Amino acid sequence: MAKNENNILHKKKVREPLDYFVYFFTFATPLFELPQAVEIYSRHSAQDVSLWTWGFFCIDNLVWIIYALHKKIRPLVITSILYEIIELAILIGILTYR
Repeated sequence: MAKNENNILHKKKVREPLDYFVYFFTFATPLFELPQAVEIYSRHSAQDVSLWTWGFFCIDNLVWIIYALHKKIRPLVITSILYEIIELAILIGILTYR
């Protein structure tokens, strides 16, 4: 292996400000679904919460997880998994308390 090739393989990836901005939203955005889950579980009621909508969101996130894993887009993998966890909790709450 040539010296230049070796340097390229060991070069650290430089993070840009936009990377940190995206990482913030990677973790912050799924948190905005938590109030729906808290509402369902604290009131023991899923009245007026759509099973079809949240079911679709769960399926949608599975597609995004597969895509992100295939394309190796780490922030999208993390975001989609966080969304999936919260949306599954909401879906289970709907099925439990409707």
